[in-house]
Amino acid sequence: MKNKILVIGYGDIAKRLNYQLDDSTYEIYGISRQENSTNNFISWDWLSSDLPRLENKEYHSIVFIPKPSATDQAGYNDGFINSSTNVFNLCKTISFKKFITISSTRIYGEKETKLVYEKDFNPNEFRGRTILKYEESQIKRYAEKLIILRLSGLYDSESVIKPKNHLHRDNAAKIIKFFIENDANYTSHQIFNCCEDDSINISNAVSYTHLTLPTKRIV
Repeated sequence: MKNKILVIGYGDIAKRLNYQLDDSTYEIYGISRQENSTNNFISWDWLSSDLPRLENKEYHSIVFIPKPSATDQAGYNDGFINSSTNVFNLCKTISFKKFITISSTRIYGEKETKLVYEKDFNPNEFRGRTILKYEESQIKRYAEKLIILRLSGLYDSESVIKPKNHLHRDNAAKIIKFFIENDANYTSHQIFNCCEDDSINISNAVSYTHLTLPTKRIV
């Protein structure tokens, strides 16, 4: 029997993840705000408290990729805070082993130096503060099932300029794939900072926060 993966926020990163996962082992179910008539996909605006009906009630992993509804503070509150409440209510109706969610290194704020300590949170604008608040709420909700992936600035082959701290979208999907495929029996939530080395395009893209991962490496 295939392991069922529910992706809430099925967009570009999720499509890359779907392409990378072994379809003989995993089966993707997607939820998107956009209309989608493909099998295993439904549309749901997770700003709505009206929960969708899911035919499947058991999943190996849930992947939540939040996105602001607009670039202002209200849009970030909707995309991260309000939506996550509705997603949590949906998750209470199903069973799953782990909840993987996307966050951002923006929580560290803008730094004048290159040196950043993992626990040195100093978001100096509303986006970073909202995402940090989002992380804190997720920890309370999902406890040991939770894996938070703090992605640095995303880019792809069409990007003209890479962000200072950057991560290719293919590598972002590869990191999510790694945590779906590897079970480490965590006893508490886990947080990982994810970025690339400047010197190479495809990198060992995870900075470990709480523990050493299994010996398999992300390349």
